[in-house]
Amino acid sequence: MKYVYLMLNWVFGGLFLLTGFVTLLDSLLGGLCLITISLLLLPPSRNFVYSKTSKELPIKARAVTIFAFFIAYGVFVSQDHHKKEQKLAAQQAQKQAEKAAQLRQKNIDYFNTNKDAILAQASAALSQKDYQAVVSQTSRYLLAGNEMLQQINATAKTALAEKQKAEKTESLLAKLKKIPASEFEQNRELYQQLSAMHPSNDQYKNKLAHYSTKIEEEKQAQIAAAARMEKIKRQFSAWDGSHNNLERLIKKAMNDPDSYEHDETVYWDKGSYLIVKTTYRGKNAFGGVVRNFVKAKVSLDGDILQILDQT
Repeated sequence: MKYVYLMLNWVFGGLFLLTGFVTLLDSLLGGLCLITISLLLLPPSRNFVYSKTSKELPIKARAVTIFAFFIAYGVFVSQDHHKKEQKLAAQQAQKQAEKAAQLRQKNIDYFNTNKDAILAQASAALSQKDYQAVVSQTSRYLLAGNEMLQQINATAKTALAEKQKAEKTESLLAKLKKIPASEFEQNRELYQQLSAMHPSNDQYKNKLAHYSTKIEEEKQAQIAAAARMEKIKRQFSAWDGSHNNLERLIKKAMNDPDSYEHDETVYWDKGSYLIVKTTYRGKNAFGGVVRNFVKAKVSLDGDILQILDQT
């Protein structure tokens, strides 16, 4: 076991020593951490320290020290790697900035040399209402500071924005024609866009308000419907579906309430009231088990309003 331990110290010590020297090229502190680890592992370095101090570092303490240096190595290498990335990014940004500056100066020089031709071409494109071409042609030369060029560019941008706005409006109106008035969400979304593009248009404002109101009404109706359904649901047993109040009424009228057995309960929603029919079994006056039913008119609060039919 002793020889295996020594062999492992030699192998890992040598590995950390070689890796440490290589790491020095990228991270000085990281490389020194690995070299220190190798010195703690290699038998010659440990023997040298022992010959000078007559002291030997215990195995556990040496393991903790090696682990600490290994953690420090990771921290130092990570920091140096991050610094190199930042430096590289800064160099690339500087190169891009220099390239952009050269391109801008090149465009300025080109404009100053060919000013009359560029202005004439831009004016011709503007008169032909080719606004996109005007913007593309003039934008690269704006830094030259020519007032006429800047005016042509601004005019083209304004006209292009208006054209795009008109096209967008036409597209939205075409979509609205295909959407049913009952589709509140889609109509509101499109009228929101139109109102944002045309804030002074009362028609778009009114339509937006109309569909917003419809959506809110629909939401409230859904809430009310859910609350109504919950009120109806509470009338019936979650166990067997029987109607609580109608079952009590049936048992009260039976000859032998303890013999009551529920078979089935169904109901019909009539809007302002329910029709509930319960089929059940129980003993009659002669002790025989018979099957009967009771149909009743019931309020939405579960109160029995009227017995409609029974056997």
